[in-house]
Amino acid sequence: MILETNLHLAADRLSNREFDDLTIMDEWLEEAGEALKEVLRKQLSPPPETSDVLRMSSVGKPLCQLQMQAAGAKAARKPYNFITQMMMGDIVEIIAILLLKISGANITGGNDKVSLKIVDAIINGTDDIELDDKVYDIKSCSPWAFNHKWSKGYEGLRESDDFGYIGQLVGYSKAKGKEPGGWIVVCKSTGRITVVEFEGGDDEMSLVMQNIENTVSAILSKATFKRSFEPIDDKWRGKSTGLQRLCKTCEFCPYLGECWPSATFKAHPKSEAKDPPHYWFVEDK
Repeated sequence: MILETNLHLAADRLSNREFDDLTIMDEWLEEAGEALKEVLRKQLSPPPETSDVLRMSSVGKPLCQLQMQAAGAKAARKPYNFITQMMMGDIVEIIAILLLKISGANITGGNDKVSLKIVDAIINGTDDIELDDKVYDIKSCSPWAFNHKWSKGYEGLRESDDFGYIGQLVGYSKAKGKEPGGWIVVCKSTGRITVVEFEGGDDEMSLVMQNIENTVSAILSKATFKRSFEPIDDKWRGKSTGLQRLCKTCEFCPYLGECWPSATFKAHPKSEAKDPPHYWFVEDK
């Protein structure tokens, strides 16, 4: 993968203070500085009084989550470190774009406001970057997500797309009339970088768009709420424990408490570890 290799080579030379074969233009540093000021203004300013449920960044998310938001359900209170996570994610994106420039990537666009009519709604958003006329998203992630999802490539993402990243990318590409390129992913903790190319093809793009249309239609028509996911059987060392717990997608949902009021976050009862894994267990469906 040329894009990933070039990013690694540029970062390797920077890490070892080898500047002879690198081009670093002062205007790139100025642009990064301006971008940093913008994201700090965004993160450190009061949010708008109203926000659209249907945006390009959300249309790929589970329908039940968007229905909760549209109905005004109370989201869980965010932990104190949430704001630093958001700012770090924005800063990682700025650094990634700077590294792409230094690595010699063919940047053909990006940071464009786009709109796409889906059913009877206009879905708005702002894309991250275009490379070789293809649309890419830049994502930051935890070490766990880097190792267990992104490192598995497109199949790994498709199996565990808890935040609707595929729908987001396809939406951007449709709005811009360009092919989806993929995702440039940076681990916030280790600084490791990987590039995951979109491998879905036309048939999958059509399926993703159909799912988005179904989601938009359901939100616009205020369709009856229905959970999109059911509890999974808990297993320990390959054997069923007779317990049930929520899937990863539900664990990440900010409306978990509204949807599963009886769920309890606790250590796995079978674990004897000093720091046992914790899960959301449920007693009823």
